Amino acid sequence: MSDEKAPEQPAELPSLERFLTAPLEEVRQVVPATLVWVVEGTRRSAALAGIDVRTEDYARWSMARMNECVGMFFHHGVRHVFTPLLTPSQFAEVPPRYRERLFDWVAMLVRERELLAPYLQNGWRLRLLGAESLPELRPLAEEFAAATPRGEHTLWCSIVAESGAPWNELLQAVVRTGSRTREDAIRALYGEDIPLASLMVAFGKPLVSPEQVPPLLAGKMDCYFTQRPGYRITEREFRTILHDHAYVRRTWRPDKTGRAEEATEFRRAWEEGPLLGLGIRLGPFWYPAPLALPLEELPE
Repeated sequence: MSDEKAPEQPAELPSLERFLTAPLEEVRQVVPATLVWVVEGTRRSAALAGIDVRTEDYARWSMARMNECVGMFFHHGVRHVFTPLLTPSQFAEVPPRYRERLFDWVAMLVRERELLAPYLQNGWRLRLLGAESLPELRPLAEEFAAATPRGEHTLWCSIVAESGAPWNELLQAVVRTGSRTREDAIRALYGEDIPLASLMVAFGKPLVSPEQVPPLLAGKMDCYFTQRPGYRITEREFRTILHDHAYVRRTWRPDKTGRAEEATEFRRAWEEGPLLGLGIRLGPFWYPAPLALPLEELPE
């Protein structure tokens, strides 16, 4: 299911300007089948939009924005979108009945007609992961599957209350089925064959954790981190990511003769380049530190 050999760089790098306006069928040729989409800062996003984050309006508004983005991914050819809806940090919060409210908000996605409508109208599937570790979620997981039984595009929503839960579920599935290969274990855990994810679009701090990336599905995965909180990604932004993923990052070549020597043309970029991952504090939040680049030496 995975191709460990890196693809070669295309003979001619398509320009970003052309790719942004290319016909959809051309873009679909380089879209990965499986996308990991990690969204955080939904309360921040709602607050910026003037929405009270203590109310159901916040959850309803966020879910609607999520559906818009998912529809754009599917329209471009992504078949499987994996996104964490709830993670251990949310379950660690202490407001009264907060855990129950979280579950109620997730249930909106399948119980409110307007939120479920795009899935029914377009033949998309909804699946809820994490019910093996949270028995109270099992009826809701069954409700997700029953409401959208068939489709070529699937939104997989994960709920992880404890950081070790995804691994526990994986091990239980392997023991239960006697899986001996990665492909067998994927079928045991998810109920079907799923291509490995080669692309991750996330928010905030550049990190990868088990509650973000579903077990077994991470291939050679390019990761991109936006600093716009919540469900905010435009078609232009997604195409820009796809262009980098499909073309700009494809630098491997079988004959490396003279390749290292070409680095001298951009000496300052390599010898004085930034350290990615460092940040600053914006109030109570982390934000990436501004980068100092030797721009005069970089190509236009």
